[in-house]
Amino acid sequence: MKRMRILRNRGLLCLLFVLLLYGGAVFAVDLPKTIDKTNCSQYKDILFPAMYRAVEKGDYVITPGKINFRYKHNESFLAASAKNEGKFDISPNGDLLDKRTGKYPENIYGYPFPNIDLKDPKAGAKIMYNFNFQRYRLMGSKDKIRVMWIDEKGEERYVQGVDSRLYMNGRPQGHEIKNSDKVLTYEFENVLEPMSVKGTNTLSCVYYDKREDTNYAYVPAIRRIRQTTSTARSDPYMGSDAWWDTNYMWAGKDSTMTWKYVGEKTVLASFTSPNMLPVQELPDGRMTMAFPYTGNHIKFGFEDPKWKGASWAPLNITYVPRKVWVVEQRPKDPYYNWGLHINYVDQETYTIWYKEVHEKSGDFRLWLSLIVHYSESPSGKNNTGDRDAQLYIDEKSRHATCTSRSPYPEGFIYMPASQLDTSYFSVNNFLMLSK
Repeated sequence: MKRMRILRNRGLLCLLFVLLLYGGAVFAVDLPKTIDKTNCSQYKDILFPAMYRAVEKGDYVITPGKINFRYKHNESFLAASAKNEGKFDISPNGDLLDKRTGKYPENIYGYPFPNIDLKDPKAGAKIMYNFNFQRYRLMGSKDKIRVMWIDEKGEERYVQGVDSRLYMNGRPQGHEIKNSDKVLTYEFENVLEPMSVKGTNTLSCVYYDKREDTNYAYVPAIRRIRQTTSTARSDPYMGSDAWWDTNYMWAGKDSTMTWKYVGEKTVLASFTSPNMLPVQELPDGRMTMAFPYTGNHIKFGFEDPKWKGASWAPLNITYVPRKVWVVEQRPKDPYYNWGLHINYVDQETYTIWYKEVHEKSGDFRLWLSLIVHYSESPSGKNNTGDRDAQLYIDEKSRHATCTSRSPYPEGFIYMPASQLDTSYFSVNNFLMLSK
């Protein structure tokens, strides 16, 4: 009988262990239905500093829950990652290097650093390169994005348009693109509404060599295209709280920053749906997008008359504990508009769930959150690392900006070159779409 009790207790402990760690997430088996200002002090360990302040002052109410899927990357990507072990390094300047050639690799599929020694001084930089390449596997994307300004009363204004991206590295075998210009990523934002700002477009090319990024802006009011500096990527986008380099939480060139791994913790990641949302895949490989919310954007506090918190707090969100690495980044360019950034990077998928940003003076200014769902096609392709929305909350000005995806019949990820190639990101096409 004693032996049976021991075995039974061991079985319960194993079951609890599986429940806690399955899929890289700590399931909310021991968390309350809500975490608010009345009980947040008990859960301070799983609320990173900016979120804890938001809950403590009553801006946020956290609703922990479970997700009914494993948030992961697909097996082919992970298998390719394993084959990259020992092949790559990082130069003293922060550039990614192929050990065989001593140059930036023309194309890598999978994580360049599948196993990272956290005691390595380069650990922070390696974590961020893995973050980039898990995103680059999507090859290219087209989204309809709605940018909404939110003050303490509610929505101030919005702009909406099409965001197109092409990743020249990180592409799976058979989808490589000739890259004589040594471009890492292309980005094109085409504003469509409201009419007062239609055609206020931006084009950016991020290079993987030592050249500064090439950025263009078209302003309809003066009917001119102008080239902007590389530090313009840290300027507020159309006067919002967002800036280019924070697309997908980080969209700049890694060698422009210094990176430092500083520890690990558990945070509450934001999911718009607790369920896997199946999607379709077209014959050319493009994957359709699902929308777990109705209308143009996620529901926010100002849309609920009974809500007592901040107007920009997202509602109907499932918060799921995830283990993260904490990585600091500091700009090398003294003209960059911001100082210290603190990233909370998922240990299993390298998704950046949250970012805290300080001013150059050292004062804390704003925090960013990534809000996601999980979709998968019949072949196993998924949208891990992609986003439904990003929320920027400026603690000093008591203001927020949300960039969220909207339904769009031409919106896809995993776009092959036959559907989105470098010609779309030419200056001539940029001018044509700006008139």
